[in-house]
Amino acid sequence: MSEFIRQLIASSFIVSTALFFCPEGGVKRVMRILGTGILATIILSPLKTIDYNVLDSIEARFSGAEAEILNRAAENEMTLKTLLFKQNCEDYIKREAQQLGLHISRLELALRAEENDAMLPYSVLIYASGAEESAERLCRIIQEQLGIPAERQEWMLNE
Repeated sequence: MSEFIRQLIASSFIVSTALFFCPEGGVKRVMRILGTGILATIILSPLKTIDYNVLDSIEARFSGAEAEILNRAAENEMTLKTLLFKQNCEDYIKREAQQLGLHISRLELALRAEENDAMLPYSVLIYASGAEESAERLCRIIQEQLGIPAERQEWMLNE
């Protein structure tokens, strides 16, 4: 790098000196063009030493990193969507239970993935206190609204 700087400084000095002593007119214009060409050649000379194979390997690494980041982002998005869906289903059950006079102390909702990666409620475990009739009504609501049959609903009811 220091050799490059020395060449640039020396060439600038020579071109400037030549232009200083050059008479005005066409000769000076030709000397300016020639000097500009010389300085441009020196400034661009480091480009010929670039190893383009290294640039290809760097680009390949960045492409691999980009693909990995995009994959992780897609996985995180799917995880967040699943968690949000699960939370919404649990909140729905809790709201319905509250309206029926049930107090849920623990709720475990299991989801299953469909072929298109969509998540559906599969089973539920509910620890609640309240009237058995209210629990039966909530069981039917869960079956109708969330599609979880009574066989996959486990209840621990304290009256």
